[in-house]
Amino acid sequence: MSDPVSALKTMSLPPNDEGLFNRWLQLEDAIGFMKQNAWDERFVLYASVPNVFIHAVLVPTKYLNPLDVSDIMSWNCNTHSTWGIATSGDPADRIEVVPPLHWTGSQTLDKGEQLVFGRRFDGRVGEKSYVEILQKFLHLSDLHYLSERSAYCRLDSNGDVQDAVSVIKLTPENGHVFGGAIVTVTREILDRYAILTDSTIVRTFDFTRTRTNGFSGWREPHSAAMTEMADLFFRTHIESGNASYVRGVQVIPPKVSRQDVIDEFRPEINKDTKYESFIAMDWKNRIVREISCAPGATANYFMQSDLPFELSPAFFRPEVLSKYKADSDKYRLDERTLSCRGTWSLQTYDVNEAGQVHTYIIYLRHLPYQEQLHWKAHNEPPKGTISRRAFISDFEGSWDSPYDPLESVKEQVRELQDARVLWWTSRSEDACDRSRYPITTSPDEWAEEILNLDQLIVEPLEKKWFSKELSGLGKVPDPDFGSLALAELCLAAWGEEPQVAKELVSPLRVLHHLRSKLKGHAVGKDTKAMLRQQALDEYGSYRAHYNSLCKACDESLRRITKVIGDRQGEAKRTGSA
Repeated sequence: MSDPVSALKTMSLPPNDEGLFNRWLQLEDAIGFMKQNAWDERFVLYASVPNVFIHAVLVPTKYLNPLDVSDIMSWNCNTHSTWGIATSGDPADRIEVVPPLHWTGSQTLDKGEQLVFGRRFDGRVGEKSYVEILQKFLHLSDLHYLSERSAYCRLDSNGDVQDAVSVIKLTPENGHVFGGAIVTVTREILDRYAILTDSTIVRTFDFTRTRTNGFSGWREPHSAAMTEMADLFFRTHIESGNASYVRGVQVIPPKVSRQDVIDEFRPEINKDTKYESFIAMDWKNRIVREISCAPGATANYFMQSDLPFELSPAFFRPEVLSKYKADSDKYRLDERTLSCRGTWSLQTYDVNEAGQVHTYIIYLRHLPYQEQLHWKAHNEPPKGTISRRAFISDFEGSWDSPYDPLESVKEQVRELQDARVLWWTSRSEDACDRSRYPITTSPDEWAEEILNLDQLIVEPLEKKWFSKELSGLGKVPDPDFGSLALAELCLAAWGEEPQVAKELVSPLRVLHHLRSKLKGHAVGKDTKAMLRQQALDEYGSYRAHYNSLCKACDESLRRITKVIGDRQGEAKRTGSA
């Protein structure tokens, strides 16, 4: 049963048709649900909706061998059982803390561990009742609550957010006065925790079915007979045309073994055994060939072997990075490293003079197989060698990397952030991370990076600060002027030649102009096409244009920062401002 929530909602509603109502009273769907859901990936831990109650706990396996069916069938507990304080004696001379499952009606369940807790606090705004999950279970399973998903989540092997424990609140419908709540858990995670705690799942359940209106009580004596059906133990009572119930327990051992869980912590067993081959530059044998990234298919510099080097470079079309740039929440793409949240990382990559992305066979080996397939789809023969920067850092071992204008801009931005200057305030915490070189020939990617660069450098300029500075110098700033125009006036007012002041601000004006035209909704297609063509005509590629623009903005920001710093230093010495 792929959707237990929908199934439970359907089962909770009594049919209006008399024939269907009497069939509903037979409880076959309820028993079928309990049997099927025991094997579903989406396992119901708790359900409290009209006509349905399900509550699963964990019991140490040693207390279930042998199983005392009569004892566990005496259960009388729910999720509102919590840690409590008990006193005894008259007057009270003893006090102790008691666990949630202290008085369940079953000596077996008393030894269990409760996973779901129903809580209520009248001080809450809105809904007073809510559900908590056992912290021990959440911590060992590395689960975290995300309110927007109404679930406790984790990252899967692909770095995607996975709902592990879902808390579904149901609103009243179809004439019901009450709604309810359902909690489901990914069976794999529950089984893992059961193994770690040497426990078995015991699920209590009660399906009591009556008419929505008009039930006046039971008409017939209740039988004490119990039905045993594999892992299910239950008693039923059916009164045709009136009401029915089934009440019982379900004992469900984990679907995985203890050895399976132990193997999770043995990396030599869990490594992905699939590896791809890539067209690469075999420096050792001086040929371009396909090289497998599997362990044993390459050798390091210290091994006597004919195998290609582990650091043989493979080359890729620049589009290989597009999917990572498009999802900054999931992927972190720095200038030379790439990582997927909580899972894998590519230790190094770079872009050569021909615009190809390149990395080394040994680092492709550490990618999950699905990522290897993604890179292989963009693999191509080299159109040149590796970048000069990569050669200097990766083979010469030098930390003195060539000048990188974007990294220099980011360094300045971080220094301004750390100094907490009043004339520049970052509007976004991740502005540095979002700003990257355009890689592909896509004009949209180029325009997006122009926007990111403008948000990194220009948007933080404080218009009010520059306006206040001009007012302090006896100038009356035009209220329609933006921060760049005001900054230029300030530079001139502080003693810079007007032409010099204009030149200082000019690169930032160019950047902001491009951002406005390329990302402005009201700008015509012809204007955008003209700007794109100008960049390509003058620089040959979007990346080269962006690199030149970064360099100019880097110098501009550095000189403006120095002028303002000198001005403030002079004012401090003279006490003028």
